Amino acid sequence: MGLGALAVARVAMAQEVSIGYQGLPYKASGENANGIQVSDGVLMHVGAGAEAGYDSNVFYQDSNVTGGVVGSSIIRVTGFAEITNATRTGAVPSGLSFDARAGLQYRRYTGSDTRLQSYENAFMPSAGFSLGVSAGPTVSFGFADAFLRMEDPPYNPGQNQITRDNNQASAEMRWAPGGGRINGVLRYTNMVDIFEDNTYSYADSLTQELMLDGSWKWLPKTALFLQLRQGYVTYINDNVNTTTAPPKYSSLPLHAVVGLRGLITEKISAIAAVGYANAFYSCTTGIPPFSCASTQGIWGSSYLNLEATYRPSLLARIVLGYRHDFQNSVISAFYYDDQIYASYVQQIAGRAALDLSGHYHHKSYQGFEVMGAPKSRSDNFFQAGATLDYFLRNWAYGGIGYALSANQSDYAIEATMAGMGSNSVNYVKHQVFARLGVTY
Repeated sequence: MGLGALAVARVAMAQEVSIGYQGLPYKASGENANGIQVSDGVLMHVGAGAEAGYDSNVFYQDSNVTGGVVGSSIIRVTGFAEITNATRTGAVPSGLSFDARAGLQYRRYTGSDTRLQSYENAFMPSAGFSLGVSAGPTVSFGFADAFLRMEDPPYNPGQNQITRDNNQASAEMRWAPGGGRINGVLRYTNMVDIFEDNTYSYADSLTQELMLDGSWKWLPKTALFLQLRQGYVTYINDNVNTTTAPPKYSSLPLHAVVGLRGLITEKISAIAAVGYANAFYSCTTGIPPFSCASTQGIWGSSYLNLEATYRPSLLARIVLGYRHDFQNSVISAFYYDDQIYASYVQQIAGRAALDLSGHYHHKSYQGFEVMGAPKSRSDNFFQAGATLDYFLRNWAYGGIGYALSANQSDYAIEATMAGMGSNSVNYVKHQVFARLGVTY
């Protein structure tokens, strides 16, 4: 049964620091000499890359289960095209800016194990569009949309491949009167998350969020800010049988946060934010009543984000951060999430690029039920990645990469749900790659 390991987030939310293995790019790198001039002020970027390597644990199985782990050689090929009016240096026009891109990743497992046959091939398209409009020196508007289709093998062989479609659109207005000392951002975000397989269709969701962010620069590059985020999460298939699928309820997640962001010294920048968070799940009349889980207590209704970035030189960056929050969950109502992350990026002699990163999550699931009965579950999830690329030219590179993901949980799937597969949700997964690519 795949529910146990679906604790691992499958949709990567936007964040400034990329954590884990940095795969083939899906858009141009911003190299000054790259791009095909298609008209006045408009550039086309194209790229392609291929990775060949090995996946030690295709089905996320526990290595302590005899015969459970299936490894396979793996090939991934990615291609993309992008049209933008940003210059080769990355600067965008002050009046109207746009960027449109599309890509496709093909993945193939080439191992000989017969359990791989139903999952050998996967096609994962992506597309994105952004538009910026300036209405004067103080007001600007932005619109963006991003789509991604993901395919991943299940957590026990013989089940359907997990295929997920995610689309996120946003519209925002920025206001910066008085030379930019005061800044305001009003943003609306709409995200649709759909599982193509009926096994997980109970988790199909629509998330809407309205954000208001106001900041005051009390130093030239350091600001105090207040941010309010009000969301509305609804589940598209809310009439599923809760004896075979986790109960899902709409919610009104709220975050009210105050903090500081910007430079502390010339080389150190930081984010320090604290606030109130509440899920507001609408399950007061839920059946059974114990499925009504929502954030509670001082720490359960608290938000904390601490992050420091150190740039010892123009070619290096070190990031260390901690965050406490809650997240909606596929397998339960939500989970409390405590995470620690670190990243190190270094360019070497203008030709080589090194990226190291790691992430630890402690997830405490709330409203977690199995066949209508409440259960306790806490997971410790680890993710790490490393890439070393050497640029043969400013548009061609070759490199090596490594990715680790691992989960340790205090929960085991009931035998009736696991069927013939493993009932453990613990796993360790290694992937190693060699790669070649061009991005022009």
